[in-house]
Amino acid sequence: MERLNIRKAKGQKLILFVCCGNRERSVIAERLLRQKLIDNFPELTERVIVGSAGIIPREYLRYAEVKGVRFQHPHFGKSPNIYALQYLAKKGLDVSLYRSRELTRDMAMEADLILAIDRLIKKAVLDLHPETQGKVFAFKEFVFGASWQELDIGDPMKLPDIDEETGTWIWPEGYPDSYIAEIEKCLSHGIDKFVHYIEQS
Repeated sequence: MERLNIRKAKGQKLILFVCCGNRERSVIAERLLRQKLIDNFPELTERVIVGSAGIIPREYLRYAEVKGVRFQHPHFGKSPNIYALQYLAKKGLDVSLYRSRELTRDMAMEADLILAIDRLIKKAVLDLHPETQGKVFAFKEFVFGASWQELDIGDPMKLPDIDEETGTWIWPEGYPDSYIAEIEKCLSHGIDKFVHYIEQS
């Protein structure tokens, strides 16, 4: 199982992507950014740790319960969903050993930049860890600015079907493609911002 080392070296920065459950959107964003840096800015890779974690907002769990959807316990320690596995495999990135992890207070405090995949996740991070105010942004907010018309990647309240045996989240056809395209767009447009952020002392 892969583990995130959050013990930063001197001058090193920790960027965390956070989504609901840490099985799809945040894993994809983490791996794509990490690979972009390795491929195009190898001199920066020693100056940054790029990781991901998950959080499950209370509002989301309440909404799911009303809709009759119950998530398997524990919520974390699970492999990435099939959509993330297949998409990243096509990119030559193997995440089969990855296991989802919950955003802990220690991780939140150690992180220099926390990028929430949608506004509900951002709110949940700030509700649980108010001391992170000022370093938590929606991913699109960081890339495009707070006035961007749509700051969510994916639908924050969308519910998957859940395979009872495996716990796999099953999304409607086309939905994973849509959020993957949004992540790709953010990274393509925002890579210069990431480079600038990492280079800042």
